[in-house]
Amino acid sequence: MSAIGERYAESLFDLAIEENKVDQYLQDIKLIHDVLESDRQIVQFFSHVLVENEVKYQLIDQAFQGNVNKYVLNFLKLLVQSRRIRYIDDIVKCYIQLSNQYLGIEQGTIYTPYELTDKQIKDIEKAISQKENKKVTLDVKLDPSLVGGVKVQISHRVYDGTIKNKVEMLKKELLRK
Repeated sequence: MSAIGERYAESLFDLAIEENKVDQYLQDIKLIHDVLESDRQIVQFFSHVLVENEVKYQLIDQAFQGNVNKYVLNFLKLLVQSRRIRYIDDIVKCYIQLSNQYLGIEQGTIYTPYELTDKQIKDIEKAISQKENKKVTLDVKLDPSLVGGVKVQISHRVYDGTIKNKVEMLKKELLRK
């Protein structure tokens, strides 16, 4: 992560703590990130120097006003004004880390060869949360090489329930005998 991204994320996080709205800001910043990252041309547009800031501000208001906190909306406008919107990915990642640490949430990744439903993801999060004794949120990454099952990675810990892993363990067991 860039130093610029960290500095802006820390500023937003400090404001969130002051407002006692860390979780709300987290949801808002994730929403903004999802919209901006849905098409890389959006960030390029907001970074473009030939487009007037007022036009950019109007589009931001149309897209997010009423859907995110006013301070988060103003923060987004500040990024546009200071020509730092291109760091939004770093800012969001750093803010998520700061928020998760503050809220006691552990972030992890589910590797799966197929799409999972929201219910399946929530069930896996619940099971891993119980195993870890803390709230766990998981991102999903598709990995067709796994064949079947899922693998969950949280920090340096891996819970591997994939067919690929089971075949490897069976192979090792057979070769050992």
